[in-house]
Amino acid sequence: MPEKSLILIVDDEIISRSTIEILLASEGYELIFVDNGETALRKAIELIPDLMLLDIMMPGMNGFEVCQQLRANPRTTKLPVVMITALDDRESRLRGLEVGADDFMSKPFDRAELRARIRTITRLNRYRRLVETEEQLVYLANYDTLTGLPNRNLLMERLQQSLGRARRTHQNVAVLVVDVDSFRIINDSFGHDCADNLLCEVAHRLTQTVSEIEATVARVNGDEFVILFDTDNLLVKDVSGIAQRLLNNISQPLILNKHEIIVTASVGISVYPSDGEEAAALLKNANVAVSRAKATGKNTYQFFTTKMNQAAFKRLILENQLRRVLERKELCLFYQPQIALSTGQLVGMEALLRWQHPESGLLSPSQFVSVAEEMNLIIPIGEWVLRTACYQTQAWQAAGLPPVCISINVSSRQFKPVYWLQTIKNVLQESQLAPNYLELELTESVLMEEHNDNNNSIVAVLTELRAMGVRIAIDDFGTGYSSLSYLKRLPVNTLKIDRSFIQDINSNRDDAAIITAIIALAHSLHLSVVAEGVENKEQLTFLQSRQCEIVQGYLLSKPLSQEEMTKLLQRIDKQPLCLLPI
Repeated sequence: MPEKSLILIVDDEIISRSTIEILLASEGYELIFVDNGETALRKAIELIPDLMLLDIMMPGMNGFEVCQQLRANPRTTKLPVVMITALDDRESRLRGLEVGADDFMSKPFDRAELRARIRTITRLNRYRRLVETEEQLVYLANYDTLTGLPNRNLLMERLQQSLGRARRTHQNVAVLVVDVDSFRIINDSFGHDCADNLLCEVAHRLTQTVSEIEATVARVNGDEFVILFDTDNLLVKDVSGIAQRLLNNISQPLILNKHEIIVTASVGISVYPSDGEEAAALLKNANVAVSRAKATGKNTYQFFTTKMNQAAFKRLILENQLRRVLERKELCLFYQPQIALSTGQLVGMEALLRWQHPESGLLSPSQFVSVAEEMNLIIPIGEWVLRTACYQTQAWQAAGLPPVCISINVSSRQFKPVYWLQTIKNVLQESQLAPNYLELELTESVLMEEHNDNNNSIVAVLTELRAMGVRIAIDDFGTGYSSLSYLKRLPVNTLKIDRSFIQDINSNRDDAAIITAIIALAHSLHLSVVAEGVENKEQLTFLQSRQCEIVQGYLLSKPLSQEEMTKLLQRIDKQPLCLLPI
């Protein structure tokens, strides 16, 4: 059954209210009665009735004043108002029209007239509401409610129309995907309201930039916008110029939450027909290009190329396969020996992650770890590495083989202080490995990240780990901040010199000087030094002359599988070996 029409009757006379109730009793309306103007206004805003019957002559606020305030309120500006009065003079009717009345009725009421007018007005109002609702639904289906820009639905419709024209007239169509850089950080730092304001400002700047050409600017998802335009003779330099102007305008300073910030964006470009002949293909390829723009440093634009598509497809396959590496037990650890330069003895080993890919064979971390980090898979993978390395080290010791320290790398995405501390405690307890046989290798960027809560800070966690006996090493030292101030503050045991410095140690005087300085700095702070990537005797001789404690690299040993490392430990157990080359 259709919903009953709601009628609000405003009249201070009991007889008049009773008369209306009797005359409309059989019509099926829902009737609400009030006896003064103030209550009428409150009820009208609260209920939004289909019709108001409003008496003009009332004590306090009269009907004219009520109607005037109804028209001033956006919620009730379109509410149908029929004024009721015993007055039949022209002046009262004119004043009623001036304040916004829709119709008039005189007392005493004519039953047939009252029913007919109310029936007509309520039907017209219901129809008006239906039309407005349909218009609103159409708007919501085609426009973004935050920015007022076309949404994906309308964009696809206009793109299809542009492609249809382009096929007939042999035009080009350009699709530019614009993605705000680091939007998630802005959202987390300033909050959703400020982030929404930012998106509205970006939408405004995009629209302004392309205002001189016939272009569609749409918001399709979160912080992703699309610009679509076609032209007779589309040249690369023209599109490049538009893309650069977009970047320039977006990066102008803006005020967000009373702070002046600079926001940048990345732009990916695809062009019909060279980069696709269908709407979905053009959008997909433009998104591939924007991903490439972000990967090359952000705040830039990239045109789509076929190679990007191939790379994107390979990336998608890699992501899908990565999701199941733990389930399929495809990961494994290799172990690279670390040798003390003073004795030539094995003193430790670094656990190196490998992926036994079912199709591509053994993959090094450089081929998949960055993808795992972006997918947040590095957290379960990192925990697997920790657990596997600790259990294996303890297994070697339980077999009576020489005990050595195991080093594992910790990703910046993986190192969540409190979580990681508890994980390490759990793994050491479960594996029964003594903490002094575990070394964590963290990059300088991880160590420089401080948390506001001192109880959860990296320094506090590392201090507790150090107190347990776990060793802490700074990996790739020299490639980051290399700050004396934080070295003095952090509970670190070891500095690992990045292989990039070792590589040209005999031919590059700067690298030789840097290594000499790092070793001297470490010794002044009572830290040991590990040089990785040692590949020839000249490098080894240089490091010995500078009193570097420990070395690792292919000159001494390649990374060994579990079986190979077991055999090496067994040989050492039978007879201590000097592993330095003669």
